[in-house]
Amino acid sequence: MRSVVNSFATSIALSLVVAVGSASAGEIPGIRPLVPTLQERDLELTFSNDFLGRGGSVDDFRTQQIILSGKIASRWRANLDYSMLTFSGEPEAGRLDQISLSVGYELVNSRTDTRVDSITVGTGLRSVGQFAGERIQNGFHRIIGSDIEALPYTGSSDNDLTAWIDVGRYRAVRSPADVGFMGAWQKGYWLQASTLTTTAGQWDSSAAVLGVLSKPGNDIWLGIRSDWRTGYDDTVLRETARAEKDIAIVLGVRFGPLILETTQQLDNDASYGQLRLVSSAESRHRRRTDAKRVRGGFTFGILMPDVQMRLAGRIPVRMLTSETSRWHGSVVVGLEYGEPQYKTDTSLFVRSRQVDAGIEFERPLSGDDWLSAYCAAGLGWRDEKLLSTGEAGSETSTAVGRAALTVGAGFRFDAAGSTQDWRLRIQLGLVGRRPLSDANVDLNGRSLTIQRSALDLELGVAVDF
Repeated sequence: MRSVVNSFATSIALSLVVAVGSASAGEIPGIRPLVPTLQERDLELTFSNDFLGRGGSVDDFRTQQIILSGKIASRWRANLDYSMLTFSGEPEAGRLDQISLSVGYELVNSRTDTRVDSITVGTGLRSVGQFAGERIQNGFHRIIGSDIEALPYTGSSDNDLTAWIDVGRYRAVRSPADVGFMGAWQKGYWLQASTLTTTAGQWDSSAAVLGVLSKPGNDIWLGIRSDWRTGYDDTVLRETARAEKDIAIVLGVRFGPLILETTQQLDNDASYGQLRLVSSAESRHRRRTDAKRVRGGFTFGILMPDVQMRLAGRIPVRMLTSETSRWHGSVVVGLEYGEPQYKTDTSLFVRSRQVDAGIEFERPLSGDDWLSAYCAAGLGWRDEKLLSTGEAGSETSTAVGRAALTVGAGFRFDAAGSTQDWRLRIQLGLVGRRPLSDANVDLNGRSLTIQRSALDLELGVAVDF
């Protein structure tokens, strides 16, 4: 069992790294992504990219999209979308970042094993501007060995209100029968349509017709999706809209908490793929590992905007807490690696390595342990040096090591698929570091400061045994 869990978690970790390399298109920002599954989605984290599209054939348009969506009340949902948009063509190459925040109310949400009817309406705010997208994209490109994108921001900056509606319908056409492999699957069809408009006159719409095979814990879907985009003036926004306006073939699968999907456009080059981690009501009711009997675990996360990978092992201990306390302590040993971009300079990167150890405390916030909060603190050693890239060749500075304080805090959500023997959780948090002192290094005739304090967002997974 442990080897299976390790392999599964490793697959997720590698997918997270690859998924944030270079994408081409994505979902309508501000609306919850289309997922034709009977599973109710209390929380989902989506990484959209072309790693499941055409393998990086196009590194433009919606080059990366990260979506966090979840229930905030019985019928209310919230959606947060972060997209990086680039265009390297003529005559005006450039980039923009886009952030969309919206809330939606479920007018209809009727679900059974054989039918789903849903209507959700919402409103929100969509902003475009400069939101660290260059640093994030190039930091990921350094990790996976891809080209650096030195595109200027166009200077556009807008804040617009949005209004949207999303409608879905599922019907089973044949129930499972105990005959052969395919007989174990329920057959059905899914219809989905979404439309969003902004106060700036932009209008985005999407519609899909999908055939679905379902059984407990798994779904497979295949069908056609069509997208429309209009009303965009800025060059980057306009070219992204043009690339996303097409008919596409959609193929997706769900394995418990993990969803993989590819969308292959028929006329444009903006094919893309998505990886999602899903937490649902299903995960609240199934048996799971008792937190008091957890023997160990690990977390894997991606830090942004100073892009690094962080892997940490956890061993439960009783420190400063009693047997009856809802707080649970663990000794944590962490490793970090990355080459984040140095400020806004696309020719400079900081090769960073860190090892640290400390203590973490975690406490369930819900009676069913679906949601937990954690905080951690530790001390470690961090090694950094500057790298320069460009037509003149690459140069490196001397390496500088410093002791560094590390703190972290955030939330963990049980994911569907957890069992009595192991538990997979979605982790959302912050990681801060403070080297005991900074340092100046010389590179290409310049004196530059490294070993700086930083605070990063961490997105990832936690696995308990």
